Amino acid sequence: MASPAIANPFPKAARCLVLAALALLIAVSALPYYRSGWPWASPPDVPHVAALKTLQQKGLALPGWETQEQSQISLGGHDWSVQQIAPATPNAANPIAQAALLLRPQVWYADQPEVEWLDIRGSQQWTVDSRQRLTFTVPVPEQLSSAQADSAPTQVTADFFRAWNPTQTYAVLQWYAWPTGGHPALSRWFWLDQKAQLQKQQRLPWVAVSLLIPIPPLGDIQPYLESAEALAETVQQALIDAAFQA
Repeated sequence: MASPAIANPFPKAARCLVLAALALLIAVSALPYYRSGWPWASPPDVPHVAALKTLQQKGLALPGWETQEQSQISLGGHDWSVQQIAPATPNAANPIAQAALLLRPQVWYADQPEVEWLDIRGSQQWTVDSRQRLTFTVPVPEQLSSAQADSAPTQVTADFFRAWNPTQTYAVLQWYAWPTGGHPALSRWFWLDQKAQLQKQQRLPWVAVSLLIPIPPLGDIQPYLESAEALAETVQQALIDAAFQA
């Protein structure tokens, strides 16, 4: 016995009407992009890219510190600024007589954090221990505090550890800096960058920061913690002033 035929609940004319309505909706939605360009056809801009390129080439001026030497080096296929710095005025209370400041800024839209810490560690052939996390704050940039109801200080988290090779031991601080904070984990930057792209159609600029403080062979890093944190605050504030607002 043949199965009874089931009537099509959607007549051909109705289906055509629905398809036409969908086509019209798609066309109306796409119209703004035909005029202004598709969002994926124009990569998001990097704010302050000129200042970031200058930072890569010339380094960073730090209040209270003198740059004794500055150059560019290549690590992992990326250009870094390397500065040898020393206190402008010697202070017996500051155990840091000199330090090296390594900076790798974002200089184009597709640039993103990758394996910067591994690049440095591998190039120096370090052994690493005494790891800990430091958290410090710096004032919110004036232009941001005026635009936001919440003007809480900018919070930065950095890795602090001892690193050594056969010739030198360092107390090291590392973090990715951005205009409103910083963290050593690139995932923290990633989600904030996604938010900036969705809300502002631009990237969240970043700078990889590595501070190398020479200490006695296999020495304890704890006596350097307070001064290292103060120096890190100075670096973050200088980046905000010179690179993230320029």
